[in-house]
Amino acid sequence: MKISKEKLYYLCNKYQWFTNGDCKQYDMLFDSNKQGASLKKLATIIWICSNDWNEQDILEILKQEADLQ
Repeated sequence: MKISKEKLYYLCNKYQWFTNGDCKQYDMLFDSNKQGASLKKLATIIWICSNDWNEQDILEILKQEADLQ
């Protein structure tokens, strides 16, 4: 499954993900997505740079949202 950059950006803002990441790491998240990273890998990247979230919950939201595109 793939997710658009716009949807990924929206979800990061909506759920307050990536609050511990810096701008360079944020760009790297979008680069990874552009290069075809799996949703699992994206969830791991987001989880590492987020507070109060677990990786599985992030992955489930990414899967649900990817299905809606």
